[in-house]
Amino acid sequence: MAEKINVVVANPAGNTTILVLTPVPRERYAEVAGKLLQIDFRKTAAGSGCGSPFARGTFTEELYRREIRGEQVGFVLDDETDPVTGETTGRVEMSGMEFCGNAFRAFAYWKALCSRPPLREVKGKMSGCEGVLTAVIDAGGRDAAVCMPLPESVSRFAAEGAGEGILVDLGGIAHLVLPDTEPSGELFEAIRKQFSRFPAFGVMFLDTKSGFMTPVVYVRDTGTTYFEGSCASGTTAAAVVQAMEQPDGVYRYSFPQPAGTLTAEVTKESGEVREIRLSGLVEVSGVIETEL
Repeated sequence: MAEKINVVVANPAGNTTILVLTPVPRERYAEVAGKLLQIDFRKTAAGSGCGSPFARGTFTEELYRREIRGEQVGFVLDDETDPVTGETTGRVEMSGMEFCGNAFRAFAYWKALCSRPPLREVKGKMSGCEGVLTAVIDAGGRDAAVCMPLPESVSRFAAEGAGEGILVDLGGIAHLVLPDTEPSGELFEAIRKQFSRFPAFGVMFLDTKSGFMTPVVYVRDTGTTYFEGSCASGTTAAAVVQAMEQPDGVYRYSFPQPAGTLTAEVTKESGEVREIRLSGLVEVSGVIETEL
């Protein structure tokens, strides 16, 4: 018998994210995610009478004209409620238990729209990240901004055949920001094998003249590699690198990526990065029932 499961398909700046609403045991995350990543949700939604997962006229209509397939999967857990304050905290875990800023933005945006009136702020916990994240929601502008985890370390790395890059470790994911290097799956595979200690690892191929960035990300537990539409944590890493040599102040960097643009605002005090605020467009589908 086919297993039915409820999902929401989200588009945070082109980084298509499937949010699973039906409870799934953690030991089945990789299995369920693997099946969901094979589904064309434009066909699934149309077949169930829901129409396109994204409304006509939205910024994804042209991008997803032929198909809508996920690049990553997050599993929505029950909220936690503080017994003293009564404050509610949402929870979401990625299929590889990695951290993903875009998935959290999508989750927070969906949570905000589930309330009437829509919430302006959503607090939540996510795999690969200690503590509580806070997202500020602009439902009218279809934007979700989140304060990202600060880097645990920033170090230089010589990538054989590609020159020197800068490795930014964000805890639940790490990225090598590689300037002015042609994006290559073969080069990515050669580099990422040296970073198997991270639950997720990416190379951000950054054109320093145009600011255009091509993110390639590998998730260890699911064994998946994607040339992503956009990458929030990769944008964070690139912004940190850009701000490294700058004096104290607030710096705003926007990085156009294959399917969307993300903006990171970096605050430096006493020579250290104190805050990184990541923002960009988000939209979500209605609830879609699909079969695995």
